[in-house]
Amino acid sequence: MIDTAWLFKVEGARRTLTGFNALAFNLIAAGFAGFYLYTSGFGLVSTETNRGIYLMLTSVLVFLLYPARKGAPAHRTSVVDILLIAATVISIGYWIDQYVSYAMFRVSSPSQTDLAMGVVAIAVMLETSRRALGPIISIIAIVFLLQLYFGAYLPGKLAHPGMSVERILEFTYSTQEALFGVVTATFATFVFPFMIFGAFLERSGAGAFFMDLGTAVAGRWRGGPAKVAVLTSALFGSISGSSVANTVTTGSFTIPLMKRTGYRPHDAGAIEAIASTGGQFMPPVMGAGVFILATLTETSYLTIALMNVIPATVFFIFLLSMVDLEAVRLGLKGLPSEEIPSVRSVLAKGWHFFLPLVVVIGLLFAGYSAEFCAFWGTVSAAVLSWRRRETRMGPKAVVQGLIGGAQSNSSAGAAIGTLGVIIGGIVLAGLGLKFSSVLIELSGGHLFFALLLVTFVSIIIGMGSSTTGSYIILSVVAAPALIQLGVPTIAAHLAVFYAACLSNITPPVCVAAFAGAAIAGAPPMRTGFAALKFGATLVLMPFTFAYVPEILLQGTWWEITYTTVLYAVGSIFLAIAIQGAAPIGGRIAQPVRLLFGASGLILMFPATIWIDLAGIALAAIAIAVMNTGLGGTPAQNRANTS
Repeated sequence: MIDTAWLFKVEGARRTLTGFNALAFNLIAAGFAGFYLYTSGFGLVSTETNRGIYLMLTSVLVFLLYPARKGAPAHRTSVVDILLIAATVISIGYWIDQYVSYAMFRVSSPSQTDLAMGVVAIAVMLETSRRALGPIISIIAIVFLLQLYFGAYLPGKLAHPGMSVERILEFTYSTQEALFGVVTATFATFVFPFMIFGAFLERSGAGAFFMDLGTAVAGRWRGGPAKVAVLTSALFGSISGSSVANTVTTGSFTIPLMKRTGYRPHDAGAIEAIASTGGQFMPPVMGAGVFILATLTETSYLTIALMNVIPATVFFIFLLSMVDLEAVRLGLKGLPSEEIPSVRSVLAKGWHFFLPLVVVIGLLFAGYSAEFCAFWGTVSAAVLSWRRRETRMGPKAVVQGLIGGAQSNSSAGAAIGTLGVIIGGIVLAGLGLKFSSVLIELSGGHLFFALLLVTFVSIIIGMGSSTTGSYIILSVVAAPALIQLGVPTIAAHLAVFYAACLSNITPPVCVAAFAGAAIAGAPPMRTGFAALKFGATLVLMPFTFAYVPEILLQGTWWEITYTTVLYAVGSIFLAIAIQGAAPIGGRIAQPVRLLFGASGLILMFPATIWIDLAGIALAAIAIAVMNTGLGGTPAQNRANTS
């Protein structure tokens, strides 16, 4: 007998659908993902169909899965949900059907129906993001719409004559510049197919394989579970692209392990949160924002991925150093040997899970488009799952993979329409260059202070948005300022992208840290501050891209190698300074920490050979002081060394 019970239940973060509602969700989700998987491999559809269907079905799934308020039905849709779904289908369906007619005959003269449908479409997009992500990003969008109308009342350089309601609605809805602009196009064309790829990889058993591999490699080391968390999050995060999803998925396994072996709850949640955040810039797949970055800078995705290899690697070197030194401070050891599988046995069972990634990377190097690579990566994951009986993807698993990809998109893509409204407000009012001008004025034309302001603004914007949303806004209002101050275009965009990633772990609103805290049973704010400590180099990355271009493969092979080695060593010294402990010798005294900290910062930002040598000399002095026994408490040293 065919098992169909799974079709009649859908578990979401805020609503668990059953019966007909669950069936409707699953059928729509499978068809949605199947359509975009097909178009990524074979299909040629019109631009308006590609963008319109994406926004329409994303909103429909959000209205099915996310209740309007706390008291709304928890297992079915409400009348309000059904009305909003109808409004979504009608308003966006109208745009798809009428776009060609508008572009040919009604530009600058939209009909009353165009304007009415524009009001409905904007309203449902704001409600979509409010339900999935909270009210802040929708409020920001409303503010940007209002400033278009009340432009004459804005202060200083931000002022403009103001626009009519008709002009605002036409630009936001009828054109392909705002609601249906580049952000929507990028998600529909590139991001969604990679979400489907990630869902298929997980369904094929790759997620469990990466966790087992991380345990096999790092489980026996001191503080092994934390290192497992870092390695599995780097591997899994590179295919999931979502810090929160990564935290929840791998954290459900790694956080209890860390707590069991002695890590404090807030540290366990923090380590998983920052490691999952790092997965967003870990090649080969990386986070959704990188596709936007590639589009806005007109740079191939492969180039962006290659430029991120060194920054991602040194970030995880620092993070591994931090968790190792935390284990030194707490006197922790690894997992029991009976809980650690052998690397050989894990690889023997799952080596083939690397092949879909090889397929994606190989096709990228061969010059194929990112969405085409995602298609064949997905197909190869399904085919290779048949290597072992227990992981074989039959029709049921394939459909579940499609549904999983669409469900992941329902949270990640919920903000896209609203972000389009925000970008439209910025572009129509010309605020991008105005914001950049204000930023340059506030910084006094100094790059260092401009980067400080960008980092601060990213944290503020990130309180109400995802990494992708934060980056999209920053790319318009902050990246141009950095470019005007002499930072190369790609480096400027990477600086604001990494700054956007920072909002995942910076209080008071740090969604990845809050997710880790929920699993760990720890105070959310304390977990956020701990995550910021473990991810200290993420704060420095925007400055690194501006001042150390070699880390982005800009320079000769000798310059790149020299800089990378210094940066990696400097990050380890910085970790020693922050943790107040050394890999050998246990805890260290405050003066030694200061020496290591100064040395680390100097080596991470190499200048002249003499300054670099000074950084090395400071580290040498710190090590010498430690070896004399003056750098730490002897009893602590003996206890931690043992």
